[in-house]
Amino acid sequence: MAALQIKIPRAQRVSDALIAIILLLIGLSLLGQCSKYLWGHPMLKGFVPMFYVDYEATAPTWYSSAALGLAGAILAIIAIAKHKLNDRFRWHWTTLSLLLFGLSADEIAMLHELPIDPMREMFQFGGALHYAWVIPGAAFVVLVGLVYLRFMFNLPSRTRNLLIFSAVVFVSGAIGVEMLSGIQADQFGEENLDYALIVTIEEMLEMLGVVILVRALLDYIEREFGDLRVEFARN
Repeated sequence: MAALQIKIPRAQRVSDALIAIILLLIGLSLLGQCSKYLWGHPMLKGFVPMFYVDYEATAPTWYSSAALGLAGAILAIIAIAKHKLNDRFRWHWTTLSLLLFGLSADEIAMLHELPIDPMREMFQFGGALHYAWVIPGAAFVVLVGLVYLRFMFNLPSRTRNLLIFSAVVFVSGAIGVEMLSGIQADQFGEENLDYALIVTIEEMLEMLGVVILVRALLDYIEREFGDLRVEFARN
């Protein structure tokens, strides 16, 4: 029987690599928006839209989807280990993994934006609620937080603090700064440099939140399991 073993990389190395990618993507996005609004070159042979953080099917979007998928995969590895140990929180880890895979898919499919127009038309939302999905989004965050309270308090303090920090950073961008961008879009539209700067901060916070999550999970693996390896066996 042949087997392939993959060693889980160190938290520091992975987080450093992800941060470097984020800085590159954010820099390219800002460069493109300066080209569009300050220097009068809105396309640059496709460079500007390809790296703008607020457009769909762009380099930043694909990165964000991949990073969320990576977090989901790490959670799945932890969940498998917890199932083998018959840990009482094994299904919490499993559900978190599925949630991150769902967020990864949504980053590409943009399903969370579907309620925006119907809710805006029905309730005449504007200003901070211009992107009306933040209402069900905030409710979902509160629900997940309540369901996972016991789980969180049973984690090691270092892991718990990192997970809470990652959630705060991610949600402050995804919902908090999104509400600021909603105010800007409601008053002045989306085609202006101020809006571009706001959504850049929003996306950067979301990306950093995922990096902190990945670091927290890999650090947890190192502390709980040591050198954990994933093995693929073939008869």
